[in-house]
Amino acid sequence: MRLPALLAPLALLIAACSATPQAPITLSPSTPPVADKARFDADRKAILAMAGEFKVAFQFDEDVPLKAGYKPHEQHRSGAFEFVEVLEDSGTRIVLQHVLVIGDDVIKHWRQDWQYQRTRLWAYTGDDTWVRRELSAAEVAGTWTQAVWQVDDSPRYAGIGRWTHEGGVSSWTSEVEWRPLPRRELTTRNDYDKLTGTNRQTITPTGWVHEQDNLKIDRKAAGGEQVLTHERGLNTYIRISDHDFSKGRQYWQETRDYWAVVRQAWDDRFAKHDRLVIHAAQGEERLYQSMFEQAEALSNQKMAATEMRSWIDRVLDRFVEPSRLAAKTP
Repeated sequence: MRLPALLAPLALLIAACSATPQAPITLSPSTPPVADKARFDADRKAILAMAGEFKVAFQFDEDVPLKAGYKPHEQHRSGAFEFVEVLEDSGTRIVLQHVLVIGDDVIKHWRQDWQYQRTRLWAYTGDDTWVRRELSAAEVAGTWTQAVWQVDDSPRYAGIGRWTHEGGVSSWTSEVEWRPLPRRELTTRNDYDKLTGTNRQTITPTGWVHEQDNLKIDRKAAGGEQVLTHERGLNTYIRISDHDFSKGRQYWQETRDYWAVVRQAWDDRFAKHDRLVIHAAQGEERLYQSMFEQAEALSNQKMAATEMRSWIDRVLDRFVEPSRLAAKTP
């Protein structure tokens, strides 16, 4: 992207970096009616087009330094094979689970939950804290919320936006939202503590593409909040039919019941509280590693959902800080 074309979204991001974030979770108690059925059907078709089997390339570039003397970090490049499975499709809610296959390794990857005209969301506010937000039906009319969940099913970010279908191309762009550091930099960076950004997902003739415009921000900088750099993310999903996904399919078959209980455990915590503090790490222990170790251990055992839930709650109790939970008001 040429620099002049980049500066317009940069200006919008910078202006929004201190605004109230627009973010994830929990179902609305009722779904507003669909105003435009043809458009709604086109939106659903685009979301469902992201399911299937893909060759994936991930790239992130710090392309515009915004602090004097800042030296951009090394470009991030990686690739894998990934299948995306539809976990739920209830019309106005579609849940897509990603599973990576890298050689002999299988990784339960991110999850994206799409919901039409969602009025109850969760927003990241910094310092590992998520707060429930309520939006009016008028504010979300005709929109879809994409809530993104990390590999351990903890929240990552969410954004509200509209699908467009001009020229035969389906594309969705989010509003600016806050999010915590990505896992790829969680243990390697301490010079920034907040990411703000927009996401754009576009269906292509060969699959789909996920673009990100991000700002990396030091909220505790001397003299006030400091934007360090702009980062551009470009993740491409090319649909394929000649790759062996059997190991990934086997892993998912063996662990899907466990991960369903994990999702329910998170949902219950979000339903019970309107403020959560979620730590990705406690000392040397990391939330995602503990969840993955449990999944591996339980994949070879016949265990009832109640027993799984007991294991899962013990892990979450170590990473969700009980003393900082606020009870939901009636």
